Amino acid sequence: MRQANFGYIVRKKASYHPGEVAIVEQASREAYTYGEMERRSNAVARALADRGIGPGDRVCGLFRNSVEFFDLFFATCKLGAAVAPFNYRLSVDELGYLERDVDPDLFVYEGVFEGTAAALAADVPAVRIGDAEPDDGTGERRVDAEDWAAFYDYDESEAGLEVAGGFDDPAVLLYTSGSTGRPKGVPISHKNLFFSSVSYLVDTELDGDDVTVTSSPIFHVGGLNIFTLPLIHTGGTVVLQQEFEPEETWEILAEYDVTKLFAIPTMLNAMVGVDGWREHDLSALELVVGGGEPVPSELKEAFDSIGVPCVAAYGLTETTDGSLVLRPEHAMAKGPRCNGKTFTHVDAKVVDEDGNECPPGEAGELLHRGPTVAEGYLGRPEETEAAFTEDGWLRTGDIAEVDADGFYHIHGRMDDMIISGGENVYPSEVEEALYSHPEISEVVVFGVPDEEWGQVVKGVIATTHGGALDYDGLRGFLGDRLARFKHPREVEYVEELPKSGTGKIERSAVLDRHAPE
Repeated sequence: MRQANFGYIVRKKASYHPGEVAIVEQASREAYTYGEMERRSNAVARALADRGIGPGDRVCGLFRNSVEFFDLFFATCKLGAAVAPFNYRLSVDELGYLERDVDPDLFVYEGVFEGTAAALAADVPAVRIGDAEPDDGTGERRVDAEDWAAFYDYDESEAGLEVAGGFDDPAVLLYTSGSTGRPKGVPISHKNLFFSSVSYLVDTELDGDDVTVTSSPIFHVGGLNIFTLPLIHTGGTVVLQQEFEPEETWEILAEYDVTKLFAIPTMLNAMVGVDGWREHDLSALELVVGGGEPVPSELKEAFDSIGVPCVAAYGLTETTDGSLVLRPEHAMAKGPRCNGKTFTHVDAKVVDEDGNECPPGEAGELLHRGPTVAEGYLGRPEETEAAFTEDGWLRTGDIAEVDADGFYHIHGRMDDMIISGGENVYPSEVEEALYSHPEISEVVVFGVPDEEWGQVVKGVIATTHGGALDYDGLRGFLGDRLARFKHPREVEYVEELPKSGTGKIERSAVLDRHAPE
């Protein structure tokens, strides 16, 4: 069904309202209409086709949030090819693994990544966006790459190319965070993108008058799919922030009358930590969605103080992001671990070790099914078979429970659960209680071996003042919030916790550095 193809969708939007603004680049202050996005992506599609790119081919690259990425994305959609944007914050070795996994037919990169590209694009035709910026300061180009500007040298008056991408064909190839090993490639189809977009249109009530700022990186499933593509689908406006900077994000919200905002809680915490953030004109802001991590009560309260609901959403790369969302009317009524109910076109259930559905209030593994769920992993048949069932369910590996009213509460990863004295301790519950301490800014908890209890809780904590907290005082603070067996028995203080390329606290890196071997 080519009508679900975003190459087709941007064409239809251009025919309906060609003069309406689709994308604004904050860095360049340039605005691009739907008509311009259609013409630009047609030109890029023709340039790609002339270079042999067609159905089933793969284009990978290194991009910050930019209009050129969307030109490429819409173009590859029209050609039936797929694009794989890489996390440019990874090391050269990590990126090399991704490139070998994708086996691309073309490598596209921004000039600021010239040094990295030199190590990756040796055996692949390459295209450079902008001027080269080599790390050695010589100004010499180190990659034999074409100039991206030449891709626009086509007659814009020509009719658009016939859209080739099918409903079940991959449109984009995104990688999991790799928190439990090497990142896994997830081919996300046009169907997955279409129904993910429809879910946000239906369940967060987006329309063509809405404006969002995309501050999360487009190589992340949330940056691409929460509000960004849905607003293109409905004819709204997307403001691209090249890279997240909290003070600038507030300025964008005020300047462009942003109505909907998505960010991970780490980013939202940085934003509300900006002095005087409430002084910005935020009268247009209607909804804030936090995903990727639990949304602490303090964050909800901060946005509630200006009359804006801050809700949690839950999703994975394998589910094209959104599968659960807390509706605005429940924002303050539910705790940080509540991720609401399923999106309209998604099913969910919680099962025990034998695959039987758990009754309300009993924790088990969360499963998802629906048209936003991918079909498997790239080149990993065994892991695909383990995670994706024959009847369409995805085993998420997350522990959850559903309450009597149908709300899903996420407790964390199955592998992270701590068993202390025969009692289950969910790290997210302990972290939630610690985050309520006014002097704690970042925290990760996990289990460490203990001769008496089997495991006890250890916390790695960063404070607002950079120092340690009195241990007895901390236990006293937790006294009314957690059972004593859930209290951290060991505490280690650090200046800050390691972050992933998307800004999330990188739990695996914390464990590597601070858990006993």
